Amino acid sequence: MRGKAIPQTDLECMMTGATLSLEHINFSFGKTMAVSDFSLEVAAGSFTTLLGPSGCGKTTLLRLISGFLQADSGSIKINGVDQKNVAPDKRKVGMVFQDYALFPHLTVEQNLLYGLRIQKKPKDEAYALIHQAARILGIANLLERYPHELSGGQQQRVALGRALALKPLILLMDEPLSSLDAKLRALVREELSDIQRSLGITTVYVTHDQEEALSLSDSIAVINHGALQQTGTPQQVYFTPANTFVADFVGRANFIDHDGKTQMVRPEWFSITASGEDAILEGQVQSSSFLGATIRYRIRCDAVAGGIAIADIATTDGAPLPIGTRVHLAATKMYCM
Repeated sequence: MRGKAIPQTDLECMMTGATLSLEHINFSFGKTMAVSDFSLEVAAGSFTTLLGPSGCGKTTLLRLISGFLQADSGSIKINGVDQKNVAPDKRKVGMVFQDYALFPHLTVEQNLLYGLRIQKKPKDEAYALIHQAARILGIANLLERYPHELSGGQQQRVALGRALALKPLILLMDEPLSSLDAKLRALVREELSDIQRSLGITTVYVTHDQEEALSLSDSIAVINHGALQQTGTPQQVYFTPANTFVADFVGRANFIDHDGKTQMVRPEWFSITASGEDAILEGQVQSSSFLGATIRYRIRCDAVAGGIAIADIATTDGAPLPIGTRVHLAATKMYCM
């Protein structure tokens, strides 16, 4: 707010985490079922990620929560209140889109103000909110710039600020980091996590990136073909997957028929043993990839589903094992599917 004192009321204090409940949601596009009997409880102030392959129904769920789509059946509740007859602009839900959806002809300040002007907020209050959001997000020095003058990370923070200025009860984010390069994506991911936790705002985040989901989330909901496969902490879905889809989608997984049961072994659970005494597998090195802390070996082995075992072995100063080397693999742990 130019030339006027910004009220001391802090945006952080205005944020209140809300509970979100999705109960037996069904939704179809014509004859195509997009969401099938989907139920999920999101705790107040938590960071919950909807994780799954492209086309599995993640973005559709966000649009249902925000009110841009109406479920065929089931209910969506915010703080226990059914949202069926609540218009999108009355739901107290903020949305950050994949492409940020910034107006190119407006400055950062004008972009931040846009939603508040639509809501007809008093001018002083609107400017106070957007300046507080800009300070929290570290973009207070960018208010006079236009979107094309910003980096990808700065654009992402402007989009987040525009949503936060509306003081939403629920923040929805649809793959907001997908357009950033790998290094910037990791940096912005850490910043996003810090901001969300400091504000305590309930956040539902959509991605198909397993690393993003594991590093950001309090809870992960794994989805396939519109149906919930498993929900739990990152540790639960990684170490104790509910089924082979979850095991194979959340990280790499080797499936082995061992002692008459299907066992899952993560690549980092393998070790190469000199003798075959402790080995559960024997095979031949097909290729190796240097990943810094580890070397990833692809090992031809008929006892593994698909015929190839993936093993991540700690890097040493020596050269990787040559292609064609016969190896024995031991496992520090196995998880029975």
